[in-house]
Amino acid sequence: MTDTAAVLCPDPVHMTNRSDERKKFARAYLGAEPWFPGTGGRTYRGVIDAYHGETGLQMDEDSVAALNTAWLEVMTRTQPDEYRDGVLYDKRQPLILRKLAAEQLFQRLSVSAPGVRGVQVDPGEVIVCPYSSTVLLEEAIATIARPGGVLVCPEGYYKSASVHVAKYGLRMVSSPATADDSFKVDPAALERCLEEHARQGNLCGVMLTLPGNPVVAEYTVEELTEIGRVLVAAEVPIICDMSFDLLVDGHLPIAALSVPTPDGPVRLYDRVLSITGNSKAYNAFGPCKLGAACTGNTVWLDEIRDRLRVSFQRETTHLARATIEHTTGELLAHNRTLLRGRVDAACALLSAVNARFGAELLRPLGSRQGMFLTVEFEPGLMAAAGVHTSSELEDLLLTVAGIDCVALDRTGSRRLGVRLNAAAPRYGAGQEEDAPQLLAELFDRMEYLLGRLRAGMSYGDALLERRIPAIPVAS
Repeated sequence: MTDTAAVLCPDPVHMTNRSDERKKFARAYLGAEPWFPGTGGRTYRGVIDAYHGETGLQMDEDSVAALNTAWLEVMTRTQPDEYRDGVLYDKRQPLILRKLAAEQLFQRLSVSAPGVRGVQVDPGEVIVCPYSSTVLLEEAIATIARPGGVLVCPEGYYKSASVHVAKYGLRMVSSPATADDSFKVDPAALERCLEEHARQGNLCGVMLTLPGNPVVAEYTVEELTEIGRVLVAAEVPIICDMSFDLLVDGHLPIAALSVPTPDGPVRLYDRVLSITGNSKAYNAFGPCKLGAACTGNTVWLDEIRDRLRVSFQRETTHLARATIEHTTGELLAHNRTLLRGRVDAACALLSAVNARFGAELLRPLGSRQGMFLTVEFEPGLMAAAGVHTSSELEDLLLTVAGIDCVALDRTGSRRLGVRLNAAAPRYGAGQEEDAPQLLAELFDRMEYLLGRLRAGMSYGDALLERRIPAIPVAS
């Protein structure tokens, strides 16, 4: 992929909205209980939801007990004295949650590594918001946006990021990842993209997604430092979505690094706004969720805080506190091992499909960490089947195989691939307990589809079989 191709990607907001609309349209045609074929004469009922972003993991037992106690205290008004502390439970920026975010959610910024001293995050350098880190993301974007501005995002960002960015008039431009299967941020491509938009005068900032969502990549300190060098040279605000940080073993947040320059070392912590939440690693839900952001740039932090007018209710603070305070490091490590096992199992199923066909029809991208498996499909087979975009591939998998997933063009990528939730595929919310069996079923459905495509069936033929109109042409 060339840099020009990346810059000329179709409007990501249009791609996202069209994808959501198409899924509703296709499901209406499929009906309430559709059947889908598998190999060996098998048939399966229902659409597998491999689209959603929940881990399906259980909360820590101590956290559940603490949460039950907190609920009871809230309902019976028997809260501890701390509950009435106007600073600790402040409605705008409760100190207790800022402390917990600094100590727990951003714990890896302080971890030292060879050549890295790390950063001890101070609660005064943290802002929090109720329910979702997306609120913080939007307010951060609002502080750097200007009409006609561009936010550069390396290929492989969060599937719905474009909608939040466009809300404030910014346009997302994707810089290509490395061309190999590692799917890492390519510092040379990022540098060229930043320089081009700096020359055009429309560069407003950079948004990173590290360690990755959907594709988790593993970086050495040297690789992160080179990315940091490019970012420092660009002299623009940097937002880093690090929501998958504690789902991945050994991740070093880029904000923990200092980058050598001719004028001395530059702390990336002073240039980067790191954003995360407690919904992924801590398995928080509903009123127990919060978002958090930190940076050493106090001026930028103040600007975001001034815009952030959503209030915490004391009850929300109490529940979110219980969730974070009582989740152990042992559980976080256990969950990372469990997720790695799920992705390993998915990769084994994928390899078995390739082996039976005697060809590499499916290629996994990135490392085997996190909760998603991102798969690139063999371009020659896709071209022969009339599948030219990942949106069409996403639609083919849904309508013909009954697999709901995420097209990679929603993540700023031109690769013919999709994101699959390997941790918790399900038929519906709350049905994640059958994930291992559904993962095998998912690949069986996919194998049957690949067999039909190799036998000459086209995307158009498949839609005709299902009597579903073709997807509108992208603009």
